[in-house]
Amino acid sequence: MRRILRTELRRGTAPWAAAAMCGAGVWMLAVHPEDWGGRWAGLVNYLRTSLLILCALMVAAGVWQAGRERRRGIDEMVNSTPRPGWQPVLVAWLAVTLAGTVGVLVAFAGAAVLVAPVATYAGDGWWWTLLVGVLALGAATAGGMAVGRLVRLRLAAPVAGLAAYLGLAILTYWDTKSAVWLAPVQVAQAAYQVVPGRVVAWQAGWLLALTVALLALAARRWLAAALAGVLAVGVAVPIVTGPGPNRLPADPDAVALVCTDSGPKVCVARIHAFLLDDVTPIVQPALARIEGIPGAPDRAMDDAARPVDQPQVPGDGTIWLHLDQQATVRGGLANQDWLASDLRAVTELNCRYDDHDREDERADLTGGLAHAWLFEMPASPVVPVDRLYALPMPAQRAWFADYLRAAAACDVAALIRLGQPR
Repeated sequence: MRRILRTELRRGTAPWAAAAMCGAGVWMLAVHPEDWGGRWAGLVNYLRTSLLILCALMVAAGVWQAGRERRRGIDEMVNSTPRPGWQPVLVAWLAVTLAGTVGVLVAFAGAAVLVAPVATYAGDGWWWTLLVGVLALGAATAGGMAVGRLVRLRLAAPVAGLAAYLGLAILTYWDTKSAVWLAPVQVAQAAYQVVPGRVVAWQAGWLLALTVALLALAARRWLAAALAGVLAVGVAVPIVTGPGPNRLPADPDAVALVCTDSGPKVCVARIHAFLLDDVTPIVQPALARIEGIPGAPDRAMDDAARPVDQPQVPGDGTIWLHLDQQATVRGGLANQDWLASDLRAVTELNCRYDDHDREDERADLTGGLAHAWLFEMPASPVVPVDRLYALPMPAQRAWFADYLRAAAACDVAALIRLGQPR
C-alpha cells in the first residue's frame, strides 16, 4: 500500500494537484493582502475564505483521479486480485489530498514568513480554524472521487468543480442562517472574532463523516456509505439548528487597546497594534486641531474594540477607525484615504432632508467648509475656506464649534448662516 501511495504521489494526479493548489493559493494571497497582512488569525481566516476556490479545485482533482483510474482499467485489475476494493480508492484519495494540502500550505507558509515579523497578537484558536480547512480539502477530494467513479464523462472534472464552486458560494453567502456553518468557507468573519468552540467541533465532525460517506460511495460500499451518511446528517442537525454567524464574539485579548503615550489619544486593538505607528501621524494632527473645541471628539479608537451592542453615535467624543482591511503585505497602512474617510465622520452631516432643496445644498456646502478647515485643505471656488483661514484662530475654532452644534441639531438655518461670508 505504501509503494502504491509513493507511486501515486510521484506519477498520478497528485503532483498536478499540488502545483495547481500552490499556484491558486499564491494567487488568492496576492489578490487581497489587506485581509491577512500582519495577523495570524487573519491569515488562517483567509485560507478558509480561499476554500471557495480551493475546494472546487480539489473536487476537480478528485474527479480527474477517478477518471484516470477508470481509463487505465484499475477497477478490473483490482477485481482480479485478492486486495480489498476500497484500498485503491483510499490510496488515490490520500495521495491527491496530501499533495493538494501540501501545495496550499506551502503557499500560505510563504505568507506566514511575511506575517511573523510584524504580527502583534498570536492567539491560539486559529489552529482549529486551520484544521477544519484541511478537513474540508479532504472532503472535497472525496466528493470528486465519488463523482468520477460514478459518472463516466470526460468533462466531469470541470463540471463538478464548477458545481462545487456554485454550491459553496450559495451556501456561504446565505450568511444569515446557521446552515452556513456546513460550508467550510468563511467570508464575513473578522480576524479578531471567535467562532464558538462547539461550532468548530461540529464542523470537524461533519466533514469527517461526509468524507467517509463519500469515500465509501466511491468504493461502492453501499452499506458503509449509508451508515456514514446517516452519521453526517446526525452531525449536521445541531449545526443547522444552532446559532448563526451573526454577532460573533470578539477575542478579548485580540481587541485589548494599545494606545499612544503622548499627544491626543489614539488607540488600536492589540491585533492591529502593528499599524499604530502608521495611523498616529495621520490621526493625531486632526485631533490636535480640534482639541478643546466643544462637541469635538477627543480620541480615536479602533472599531474592533467597540462592543457589539454599542452603536456608533455621532457626537460621542470618539472617532472610530476601521482597520480590518488596512494592512499591507509587510504590515504597513494600505490606504490613507480610507483612514481619512473615518476622520471625515467628524464633519459629516447626518440629517435627512430633500436633496433637491436649495437650502439643503447650501447646508452641505457649509459641511464642505468644515471638512476643508479640519484638514487644512487649500481654498477652491466651490469651497472658499480661505475666508475662514483669514480669521484669528480663536474665531476659527469658535466657528467650528458652532458648526458641530448646528450639525448635531440638524439646524439647516444655522448651517446656511455659518456658510455665508462674514
